[in-house]
Amino acid sequence: MDQMISAPQSTPVDVTMDNFMAEVIEGSKATPTIVQFWAPWCGPCKQLGPVLEKVVGASGGKVRMVRVNIDDNQQIAQQLRVQSVPTVYGFVDGQPVDGFAGAQPESSVKQFVEKLSSMGGAGADIASMLEAAEAALASGDHGTAMMQFQEVMSAAPESVAALAGVVRCLSASGDNAGAREVIDQLNDDYRQDPAMQSAIAAVELAEKASESAGELDAAKAAVEADPNDLAARQEYALALYAIGANADAMAQLLESIRIERGWNDDAARLQLLEFFATLGAANPDVIAARRKLSTLLFS
Repeated sequence: MDQMISAPQSTPVDVTMDNFMAEVIEGSKATPTIVQFWAPWCGPCKQLGPVLEKVVGASGGKVRMVRVNIDDNQQIAQQLRVQSVPTVYGFVDGQPVDGFAGAQPESSVKQFVEKLSSMGGAGADIASMLEAAEAALASGDHGTAMMQFQEVMSAAPESVAALAGVVRCLSASGDNAGAREVIDQLNDDYRQDPAMQSAIAAVELAEKASESAGELDAAKAAVEADPNDLAARQEYALALYAIGANADAMAQLLESIRIERGWNDDAARLQLLEFFATLGAANPDVIAARRKLSTLLFS
């Protein structure tokens, strides 16, 4: 399998939920991997795709490319916070380390591919440092994660992924004002980076949840008085999330899905996916909740 993954390719592999782990997570451990999110109806995707294929092909196997059709794979797009197409992520050692959104000129694509290619060698240490920082953040060790993201920024000042990690650390530790201060100083290029867009979404969620924190007791009482009051349950979940009770917050949303799956245009499921994306796939509470969600949806 590793030989198949790392071999130079003439056309990009089409990725679905069935082969995402093998092609992207495991594949990028062998060779830096570019993931292009596209759709058949997207004009800019048709412009960017051939440019990406040309530049990746010219790398001589140092970088590989796969594609994700968002129409057929909405779950992957949601988990990676893809908000528009085309969006491109660069994965190294199983982690997203860089990316961009929108069609780009060939010169910019070359710079992106060259940068990603360098991370397969000496630059792989940066990927390892990012992976360690992400793991610390997912485990709730915000101080260690902050220190590690800052170390990456010292070694690679251009790393948007590291700066996005700093923003997420600030928000996760309750310093939404500090996170917002960093965001407000970003230029458009930084704001449009997928990693930073994900961090901004995390801050916005934390700010939204903080508004519900003061309603914790009232929301809890409403749910206890009427377990089928799904609006109150949604508010209770946000309030729990605001105080860091992530597992309990997700449990409330899972219960809402169990009671009425499609309530309010899938509000509970969509909020749950937002929690998943913000907390990260490696978070133990997310792993447990994802299993329970699958059981609910496919039972």
